[in-house]
Order: sequence, then C-alpha cells, then structure tokens
Amino acid sequence: MNEGISNRQMVFILLLTMTAVTIVSLPSTMAEAAGVGAWFVLLIASVFYAAAAHIIVSLNKMFHGEVLFDYSARLIGKGGACVLGVFYLLYFTLISSYLCAGMANILVTNFFVKTPAWATILIGIPFYAYTAYKGITNIGRMFEIIGFFFIVAAVSVHIVMMFQGKVENILPLFIPEDTALYLKALPSTIISFLGIEVLTLTPIASGCRNKAPRTAFFAVLGIGLFYVLNVETSVMMIGINEVQNENNALISAIRQLQIPPLDFLERLDILYLTMGFMGLFAAKTIIVAAIVEYACKLFRRAGRVWVVIAACAAVFLIDLFLLKVNRLGKLFELFGTYAGNLAAVVIPAALFVLAKVKKHACKAG
Repeated sequence: MNEGISNRQMVFILLLTMTAVTIVSLPSTMAEAAGVGAWFVLLIASVFYAAAAHIIVSLNKMFHGEVLFDYSARLIGKGGACVLGVFYLLYFTLISSYLCAGMANILVTNFFVKTPAWATILIGIPFYAYTAYKGITNIGRMFEIIGFFFIVAAVSVHIVMMFQGKVENILPLFIPEDTALYLKALPSTIISFLGIEVLTLTPIASGCRNKAPRTAFFAVLGIGLFYVLNVETSVMMIGINEVQNENNALISAIRQLQIPPLDFLERLDILYLTMGFMGLFAAKTIIVAAIVEYACKLFRRAGRVWVVIAACAAVFLIDLFLLKVNRLGKLFELFGTYAGNLAAVVIPAALFVLAKVKKHACKAG
C-alpha cells in the first residue's frame, strides 16, 4: 500500500502541512512577540525544527520501509510501540479538528456564508476516506500538484508586496538590546513549525534514501524563510503597529495591493485564500490518513476498509463536537506547545539516540 514517497513529495508534504493554518495569523503573532526582530526568531526556530525533521527521516532511512510505529517496536518493545501509537492517534485526531475549524472559518466567512458548518465538514469526508484507503504514497502525488500551485501563487503575491511595501517599516532589522526579547519569543513559533511529525508515517522510496534526511532539513529551512517573507512583507505593507493589532494581518496587507493587470479581481485576498484553502484541504487529507495508518497499526486484525470507515466517522463526530468549543485556537496552542514538541521532537530524538546506541552495541558485540 505504501511503497514510499519521493524527496520532492516530502518537500510539498512539509510545506502544505506546516503552513496549513498559521500562515494567515503568523505576521501578527510574531510581530506582537518579537517586533521587528521576528525574522531572527523564525530563522532560529527553523534551524531547530529542521534538525528535528532530519532526525525523523534519518530513522525512516535507518529502518527502510518502516515507519515510527514499526521500528519503535524493535527499539522499545511492542507494548511501548502501542503506547506511542495511541499517543500519535489521539494527537493527529486533535490536529484534524483544529484544521477543520480553520477550513470551516475560511469557507463560511469568505465563500459559503449561509452554509452550516456540519455540511462543510461532511463534504470532505468521502474524499478523505478514499485517499486514506489508497495510502500515503498516492497522497504524495496529490501534494505535488497542489503544492506547486500554492508556492507559485504565494511567492508571487509576497514578491509584489515586497515591491509595493515600505522598507522603512521593517527597520531596524535587529536591535541588540532586544536579544532577550527575541529569545523569549521562540515559543510563539512552535505552532507554525508543527507538521514535521507527519514524517513519522511516510516511508521513503528506495531511490531517495540517501538524500532524504538532507532534503527534509533544507525543506524546513526553506519554509522558515517563507515565513520570514510572509511576516516582513506584511509589515512592509501596513506597518508594525497595525500588524500587531490584527489577527489576520496578512489578509489586510494583501488587500492593500494594487496590480492594474488584475483589476478584474476586486479582492486579491480571495485568490490567496483559495490557494490557502487548497493547502489546508491537503493538510487535512494527510492528517486523516495519519489517523488511519496508526489505527491500522494498532488494530492489525481489522480490515483496512473498516478502519477507514470507523476513523472517518470518528473524525466527523469529533470535528463537530470540538467545532463548538470556545477558544479552540487558544486551547490548541497550549496543547501544541507541549504535545506537538513531544510528537515532533522529543519522541523521535529519543528513538534516534536509542537506535544509535543499539547499533553501536551490536557492532561492539
């Protein structure tokens, strides 16, 4: 079912999954936390999470054809693997609901104002079920297509913003006296870099193994640079004070753009949101697939079809329930700060060290 993904597919999977929700609110979050030094904070965070992605993919390379659940059973036993499997299953389920809230917000606010939220959730379930049944490898091909259009549209918009914005709005670029403030702002970046944990269920194609860890590292670094471009161009367009005071500062900045050849588009932000929604939909797809993959690992005797049906039904019901929870975004930020780092950094790093120790012990023996 999962022959493995190519390095190019891995890059697009990381891009769309990591930028799914936070890209719109990132400028205001970072401007409020770090001021004009937001770019510096994002670069530091990108190096840290790039190293984490390198570790996850190195594990996948070390245990070729296996994913985290499989090789964790070798390293810590079947019982420990099941505990990790349950943790990741619950973790991805909560992320699914967070993405669902983001999708419902974009659809209801900008496209289908009178459509009930449950309908916007239900319409995607059959697609999630079909792609989850087909497996991660087939999803990787979908990410290649959506990812290409997303990156072209997003980078094009930000380049135009760079030329139309005011450079003085982002100056001074760095204030040495505020270094402590910049370091304190690092936790504000965590949610934006979550998404690398989907690599725990993406086996690597045979011909891509050698370059895969390095590709993952530089892909996350590139996404960090994209975040910097996102924040800096937003500040250039509307100023640091307005960015700090608006939750959706990116959209406000895009609305200030004036592109004569595109005058027929009265709202350029709708075009950006459309591409963003495609990325969000792709991210939701792979998260549901992650739920299915971990469920299949935990319930090996159940047929894949029944696991997919049960998982998608559960996702629909949980999404409906959590969509009614007030301040879901704030709750997820608190959850992501701890559980996200545990899933993306701590657990893979611990398994990586353990794998290295066991490998060294076998050679010594």
